[in-house]
Amino acid sequence: MARSAGKNDSDPFSLILLDAIINLWYTSLLGYNKVMIRFNNNKGFTYIELAIAMAIIAFIVMAFSQLFINTTVSVTSMEFQTLAYNYAGDKIEEIKNETFAGIGNPWAPAIWETETQVQSGMTFTRNVRVSALAASLKRVDIEVIWTEGGQSENINVSTLIADKW
Repeated sequence: MARSAGKNDSDPFSLILLDAIINLWYTSLLGYNKVMIRFNNNKGFTYIELAIAMAIIAFIVMAFSQLFINTTVSVTSMEFQTLAYNYAGDKIEEIKNETFAGIGNPWAPAIWETETQVQSGMTFTRNVRVSALAASLKRVDIEVIWTEGGQSENINVSTLIADKW
């Protein structure tokens, strides 16, 4: 039965009748109902597919979170190391402004001076040692110590200071 294009295309009765004819044809020819075909061909996801997708997403999120944590720890560690180098550099500048004779006790190279300072919530201890290399040359060693993550960290900075003629 052929349909002709015209004003009857939008008639609800014609559409219902056409749907019933097609449904009967599917039922008689194929042996099952057209509604069941629609239901069985539903393009959704199974629980297994969803579980696999969620596991993949969780793995990716965990990898990125671990990367974020490691980056944060590294940045914090570098911040403390920078503060320690600045603390040592400040002492070198102080020593450079002193007279040559006033710089430590070069003949007894034990710790000449120990100072403690708190910066960014971290306690830094600065040890200064002065040793004589010659009558007009002194070596200044500065060690800055701090505790980070339960582990003691330190940096060492050395410089030579000569007597001005």
